[in-house]
Amino acid sequence: MNIIIYGTKKCNDTKKAQRFFKERNIPFHFRDLAEKGLAKGELNNIASKIQIEDLIDKEG
Repeated sequence: MNIIIYGTKKCNDTKKAQRFFKERNIPFHFRDLAEKGLAKGELNNIASKIQIEDLIDKEG
């Protein structure tokens, strides 16, 4: 299984997720959306697997 964390370096939730996997020695890949956003195909692929509401940060 390939774990990919999509987020930004400044996001506290992203930092928590990275810490979770690092502490458990679980390999993951981090994709900084501030540096490289998602292509339309990538977004459609993700949206087909989870609800679109879960992709949107409503708190800021």
